[in-house]
Formats: sequence, structure tokens, C-alpha cells
Amino acid sequence: MRRIVSNVVALLAATLLLVSYLDGWWSDPATTTSTATGSPARPQTEVSLPAESDAGSAISAYPNSAVTLAVGQQLGVRMTGGARPKNWYLTSPADGTLLRNGPDVVISSCSSNPPAPGCASEFDRTFTALAPGTTTLTWAFGNEIDCAPDAPNRVELRCDVTKSIQVTVR
Repeated sequence: MRRIVSNVVALLAATLLLVSYLDGWWSDPATTTSTATGSPARPQTEVSLPAESDAGSAISAYPNSAVTLAVGQQLGVRMTGGARPKNWYLTSPADGTLLRNGPDVVISSCSSNPPAPGCASEFDRTFTALAPGTTTLTWAFGNEIDCAPDAPNRVELRCDVTKSIQVTVR
């Protein structure tokens, strides 16, 4: 009986890791940058999304943030990823003529590959300023399936917990 239970637990853990990887909860090493010394190549301007522990109990949108960039400058939006039931995800991307989505910059990573369930790497999702103008990035806390516009439980799941960042490029 123990062997059956341990096999079921191992299968569930493997399934969770596979689903989280396929759903994009991990940073893709192919799109991750770092400096020659191994430390992250950090963007010039960073904005942190609220901690997941705080966002999970929030009941309304967070106040907007505003940043100003020069053309060519990078914005890093600090977040965590991993096999978690809820994460911050981008619901309203920026105007592609003003900002280009760049590679993730890992700040701290999980110690094993693949990471253990519950492990959350901290990283900056980067955006590079391309041309003068103003655009807004909007992030929501939840998961993309449960918080889809036509999802039946949007209100109960508090899918209105968002954070917007207004970006002005000069």
C-alpha cells in the first residue's frame, strides 16, 4: 500500500512540474540574461509587483505606478515565478511601438533543475524603450484560466486584483 501511495504522490508531483512548465511559470533559460560574472544584468529602472503573500489577500486594485524612461533604457518588472496556483501575469501588454518585451533577468533562482514544487525564482521581466510616447502595462494576480474574461468565478477568485504601470518614454 505504501508503494502505491508513494507512486501516486510522485506522479502528482511530476504532473504539477510538467503543467507549470508548459504553462510558462518558469523563466525560460534561453531568454534569460546575466553578466559574465554570473550576476544578473539588471535593468536601469525597476518596479516591483506586490508580494504574492500580500496580493493573495488584497480585495481591490493596487495604486498605479509611473515611470519615465529614455529611448534605449530598460524597465524591469520584478516578480516571482514557479509552480504556484496564482501568479502575476500580464493582462494588458504595452504598445509595441513604444516598448519591446525583452528577456527575463533572473535575480535569484531555485537551486535545482527542475525546481521543486513551490520554489519561486525572482526575476525581472524586461521592457526596452523604443520611441517617445506613453503606454500602460497592466498585471493581474491569479491564473490566466480562472481569471479569463468569461470565467464563471471571476468575482469569487478576486480577479480584480491588478497593478498598472504607466510608462512614459522621452
